[in-house]
Amino acid sequence: MSSESKVIYARTSLMYSKPLSDLIQREVYLKLENTQPCGSFKLRGISHSCQEKLKNGCTRFLGTSGGNAGLALAYTAEQLKVPCDIFVPEYVTPRMLKKLKSYGATINVIGKDWLETNAAAMGLLENHPEIGFVHPFDDPMIWEGHASIIQEIKEDLQGRKPSCIVVSVGGGGLATGVLKGLEAQGWNEVPLLCMENAGAECFNLSVKAGKQIVMEELTSVAMGARSCTQALLDSVSKFNIVSEVLPDKEAVLGCIRLADDHGFLVEPSCGVALAAIYCNLLPEVMESRGYSTETGPIIIIVCGGSNISHGTLKELANMFELNLGDKKPK
Repeated sequence: MSSESKVIYARTSLMYSKPLSDLIQREVYLKLENTQPCGSFKLRGISHSCQEKLKNGCTRFLGTSGGNAGLALAYTAEQLKVPCDIFVPEYVTPRMLKKLKSYGATINVIGKDWLETNAAAMGLLENHPEIGFVHPFDDPMIWEGHASIIQEIKEDLQGRKPSCIVVSVGGGGLATGVLKGLEAQGWNEVPLLCMENAGAECFNLSVKAGKQIVMEELTSVAMGARSCTQALLDSVSKFNIVSEVLPDKEAVLGCIRLADDHGFLVEPSCGVALAAIYCNLLPEVMESRGYSTETGPIIIIVCGGSNISHGTLKELANMFELNLGDKKPK
């Protein structure tokens, strides 16, 4: 990032997790992106992208997300004192709408999902070159901002190399940024376990098909993207990427157990990465692919999420017939 840029995101902690380490008899660390000012990793890439657009003459931001990307954009715009329009899908929760508006963003509700919302917003760009469109995940500047996660991990591990890094995949912006970071730090060979919720597994379907798949609809409680960035698919042949899918019930249980173990609340789209450890998937699946998980620490990027509360987690637990003290699905 340029020295002229204002650092808007936080340098987050890399925390050793004794409960997770004891569970799989491996050294597990959590990269706490849930502690960013607006609750998710999205702030890294979006704040970087916004500042690059300002350098190129942008005077207003436009975004299309009723989730964490929208919140990161609204927060960034307020910090930079730049007006901001955000188009959001019809399913956006009143809680998230209130958060978005609290940062002074102008909100437009349109479209049943992100693809429809994004298409509607494109009309605002016509004949308005002063407006900078900030994509939620498919932008090299976004990936460059997310890559800073790996630099921080390397510094905190004092050069020790991870045996595996675990990420959640929605549209693929985080995973692509992590890969850019691995490349920049000379860690190209470190395997990346990409976790998705069943019903929102656009990357996994695309990997299996060998081409980009656009899902007809999302049926997961983790409302992600119906397709992932092509850049992540292109990376499959260049990096050690493993794609796995778990049901929403396991993802919600991951959220519950993280709350029990460490007191953090995260969304199910983040819980699925934690579930890779909590359901003992990670050691078996990685070692079946020829990757040893005993050569260095395992890093889980706790991507976070602001659309969660104790009440919401309780509702999700009830939906899947889980108790907040459960250790495994019934």
